[in-house]
Amino acid sequence: MGWDSEIQRLAAVRALRLLDTPREERFDRITRLAQRLLGVPIALVSLVDVDRQWFKSCVGLEGESTPRDVSFCTHAVAAGTLLEVFDATEDPRFADNPHVLGDPYIRFYAGQPIAAPSGHLVGTLCVVDRVPRKLTPAARQDLRDLAAWVELECTVVQAQQWETTRRDFVSMVSHELRTPLTSVSSSLEMILSGDFGELDPDMRPLVQIAARNAERLVRLSTDVLDLQQMRRGQLRLRLDDIAVMDVIESTVAAVAHASLEARVRIEVVCADQAYLRGDADRLVQVLTNLLANAVRVSAAGSRVEVSCELVGQWATIAVRDSGPGVPPERLEAIFEPFVQFDMPVQRTAGSAGLGLAITRGIVEAHGGRITAFPAVGGGSVFEVMLPANGPSDDKPWW
Repeated sequence: MGWDSEIQRLAAVRALRLLDTPREERFDRITRLAQRLLGVPIALVSLVDVDRQWFKSCVGLEGESTPRDVSFCTHAVAAGTLLEVFDATEDPRFADNPHVLGDPYIRFYAGQPIAAPSGHLVGTLCVVDRVPRKLTPAARQDLRDLAAWVELECTVVQAQQWETTRRDFVSMVSHELRTPLTSVSSSLEMILSGDFGELDPDMRPLVQIAARNAERLVRLSTDVLDLQQMRRGQLRLRLDDIAVMDVIESTVAAVAHASLEARVRIEVVCADQAYLRGDADRLVQVLTNLLANAVRVSAAGSRVEVSCELVGQWATIAVRDSGPGVPPERLEAIFEPFVQFDMPVQRTAGSAGLGLAITRGIVEAHGGRITAFPAVGGGSVFEVMLPANGPSDDKPWW
């Protein structure tokens, strides 16, 4: 192995971020199984570092590392294939090894190299015995299979680490961007309102474009932070007794300007006065997402219907649009993050595709569920079902 290749291999060892970390059951169960299946006293998951081999997991052996220059595993990694030493005292490579002459008195060794997700060989899954022996073909295959399991766990660990890093980075960036973006958005609105004097008519369209995009970026940074909280199970709800009709009225008021501009009529039909225990602001956010989407995809001169009723112990709120509808085979996918669909009558630039994912997260945090299905006669229906309770101080039924 050339020095350049060894540098790349060592970088792969470091990239796993396993060196000098605590023992983990995900690896310990593999070494225990190797010990039992192959009938040996010692089994190790060994990573070959610059000057040592370090044990991520070991059974039957004290210590957590040995010097690399006396490591059997270094030879296995260099060979790139299963290394089997039947009797170390008879092998000139190992006969004078201190681990052969002294504790743990290695006689038999078998090590299967393990590869990092990058493909570089980073160590081995190995088994050791204090008496000479030879593995059967079936036992060799067992060792290879268990080593593949180690590789899978390494891949999972690295993926989880990258996901954590990505989420932390996205949250940090979103949080750091939101404050200055909010200031920019507010300042542009003040300019448009004439707070700093009359705006040149030729400049107004450009400032309006800047204001719209600044507001869009503020919403995007907020949506990203919301989504990250949901994925971590950290979404906080301020629970109170809520009348569903109050939530609907607040939402209709929030979307009124957009519906007037789009010339789409909003109709509210509530068969029952339903109450529930929830976070009013978050539920308004849910319905605003659904209602704004419905207005955006509905043709001018059409209507959007918001209905609510009690179905058993569920308060059911439905938003029906007059748009072209979402293809039935893609209805489930629309609740996934970053999923977008082009609508022929959509009037504004599409969002980042986070709104419905956040909507579902908020609904599920309330113990509810949301579904979408084609409407009879065209369009789509988005139905939210939330646990209902009476308008009293009694505790909710769930």
